[in-house]
Amino acid sequence: MAPVALALSLVLAAPAPVPVRFPPGTLHGFPSLSDRAGNVIADGELAQTLEGGTLRVRLRWSFRDGKVAVEEDEFEVGAHLVQRRFSWTEARDGIEQRRFEADLAAHRAVATRLGQDGKVRRDEARLEASPGGAFAGYGTALAVSQLGLGPGAEADLGYVAFTPKPRIVPLRVRREGEEEIVAAGRAIPCDRYTLHPEVGWLGQLVAHPRDAHMWFTHASPPSLLRAAQNLAAKDDALVVVDVIPRGPARAAGRAATGVRRGDGSPGGSRPSTP
Repeated sequence: MAPVALALSLVLAAPAPVPVRFPPGTLHGFPSLSDRAGNVIADGELAQTLEGGTLRVRLRWSFRDGKVAVEEDEFEVGAHLVQRRFSWTEARDGIEQRRFEADLAAHRAVATRLGQDGKVRRDEARLEASPGGAFAGYGTALAVSQLGLGPGAEADLGYVAFTPKPRIVPLRVRREGEEEIVAAGRAIPCDRYTLHPEVGWLGQLVAHPRDAHMWFTHASPPSLLRAAQNLAAKDDALVVVDVIPRGPARAAGRAATGVRRGDGSPGGSRPSTP
C-alpha cells in the first residue's frame, strides 16, 4: 500500500463503545441549513423514531436551488450506541446526483456520483470497525452527545468519511469552552466541541480535512443546537446546521442576503459570562 493511502487508512486504537447516558427518543423537528455567510440555503425536516431498541432517523433537506438531499440512519440503542446504517442521497429534477451508503453491520460502504459526462462513478470499500466503533452523518452528533466529556477533555470516535472512496477516519473530539448561542432571540448557554480528523501529516497532503464544530446545550441532557461542518463529503462546502431554524430558505420574495449578528448567525455566538 502506498504511504499516502496507508496514512489515510490508519485508525487509532479502536475507540471504546459509546455508553448511552441519555437514551434518544422520538421527535420531529424542522432545522435549517446555512452557508458560511449566514444565508439560509435549505429547509430541513427531521423525523426520529424509537421502537424497542431500534432508533431510525430520516432527515430531508429542500434546497433553495431545487436540490433535495435525504439522510437515513439506523441505530441500536442499548447499553451502548451502535450505528448500523447510514445513507445520504442528493437529487435534482428527480435525477440522482450522488449517493453515500455505509452498512456498518455488514462492514461495507459505497459512494456513487453522477459526472458531468453522464457517467456514474462508483467507489466501494470494506469498513473494518467493531459494533459501535464508527459513526456517520447524524450518528456522529448522537455519539458526541453521549460522551460526557469534562471541560478540556478529549475522546476518540471512528468516522465514516467519503474521500471520495469510503474509509474510516479517526476523529478526535474535544470539549472546548462554554459559549452562548443566540437562537430565536434567546442566548442559550452551550458547550462547544471540536471534531478533528486524525489522518496524519501524509494524509493531510492530499485530504486537507477540515475540523467540524458542534454546540450542545450546557444543561443536561445535552441537546445539539448548532453544527458547522462539511455538507456530506470532505470537499463539500462548509455549512451550518441550526436545530432552531434561522428562517425559511425558499420563502417567496426573500432576499439572498446575510443574516444580521445576534439573530442566529455564526457571528451571533459569544462567550458566556460567569
